[in-house]
Amino acid sequence: MTAAPRVVVVGGGLSGLTAAYQLSLDLPDAQVTVLEASAAPGGALHTVDFPSGPMELGAEAFIGRRPEASALVAELGLADSLRHPGTLGSAILTGGRVVAMPPGTLMGLPSDVDALSEVLGPAERAVAAREVDLPLAWEPGSDVSLGDLVAERFGPAVVARLVDPMLGGVYAARSSGLGLRQVVPGLAQALDRGAPSLTAAARELTATRTPGPVFAALDGGYRVLVDALVAASGARIRTRTRCTSLRRGADGYAVAVHADSGPSVERADLVVVAVPVPHAAPLLTAAGGLDAGDPSLSGIRTASSAVVALEIDRSAALPERSGILVATDEPVPYKAMTFTSRKWPHLDTRPGHLVRVSFGRLDDDEVLRSDDAALTRMAETGLGELCGSEPTVLHSRVRRWTDALAEIGPGHDARIAAVRAELADRLPGVELVGGATEGVGVPACIGSARAAARRLATKWQD
Repeated sequence: MTAAPRVVVVGGGLSGLTAAYQLSLDLPDAQVTVLEASAAPGGALHTVDFPSGPMELGAEAFIGRRPEASALVAELGLADSLRHPGTLGSAILTGGRVVAMPPGTLMGLPSDVDALSEVLGPAERAVAAREVDLPLAWEPGSDVSLGDLVAERFGPAVVARLVDPMLGGVYAARSSGLGLRQVVPGLAQALDRGAPSLTAAARELTATRTPGPVFAALDGGYRVLVDALVAASGARIRTRTRCTSLRRGADGYAVAVHADSGPSVERADLVVVAVPVPHAAPLLTAAGGLDAGDPSLSGIRTASSAVVALEIDRSAALPERSGILVATDEPVPYKAMTFTSRKWPHLDTRPGHLVRVSFGRLDDDEVLRSDDAALTRMAETGLGELCGSEPTVLHSRVRRWTDALAEIGPGHDARIAAVRAELADRLPGVELVGGATEGVGVPACIGSARAAARRLATKWQD
């Protein structure tokens, strides 16, 4: 086809905006419209203004060693805005104590059990120490529950006090529901190559880590990236506009929408669906792309979470750590705290300390039923217990994320491949992207969106 295509992107978060940008590169004559149900684009990239400056209430940073995000930032001319964390390490809250994250861990998996004396008791360390000698039956290319495998080989304490805290902030799910191959691909690859134990695989990977900072952020916040994507894509952004149905016809697709001004229809030749699973699954099923009752997409569970962001008076004695992860057997309502101005030197010039307190895990949503004021009180109380006295709060904001984080279970790649095959057959010219496809996290979402946009462009040009 040679005519300029009409493109509709359902969802104006990072995935949707990246897809719109990539389509503008590959199909420069395309007419791209982005439909965003909220008041502004960005999705889980949500920068707000405190009186002292910008503060993130959504995703905080990205893994700088993965190429997708770093490449996009450079491509958009934002490389000079990149910032990296300082040298402070993180800690674990376990047994009522704050202890340093043990060295030599890989997503919480230990490469040296002797380093776990502050996290595990003697009997628990003895169980973990036996892992290196346990026979390992591993079939190359297979996938299993990460948490179940670690609990079986190292004992449940390693899961509760190391693995689950490490992964809880990213996935808001316990590691028992996460697939090893998707969540820690390097570990799966080491086992594929013949590593005789998880300890040996973790040692191999930690010994070959690339030096330098792992994470990166943008000076000015993620809104800098959102604004750059909007501008570079040239897309028409319709906010407060919800997609209500998708229907295939002889001349393409009719995308029914509802906005403040009332209902209308957007016509499209190509469609990118970039909304969370609870919205994408019924939309694609009703359009005929998936069978009713097919659990391939609708069966992916999602978790909700909340972030309380605080600026507190500098008289508070914050721990000399970048943040604290909470063991899942620790009786506190929050799952993590990031001491933002300790972690990021470029933010340590504010009048107060910046702190983020995170709440919410899959199958444990009771705390999220609390109202914003109650969540803020929990955050302040928890911070006071760590600092030794209740902090003086200068400013606070709460942001909730409903069904935003997908549980990436074993066999997830095959599940998404099956969904995409069905869509290609039944709804040609429709692509699904987002955190429930190639994985949670900024680089994964960027990579998924760009690949999907390139597939659409190639099909159109053919």
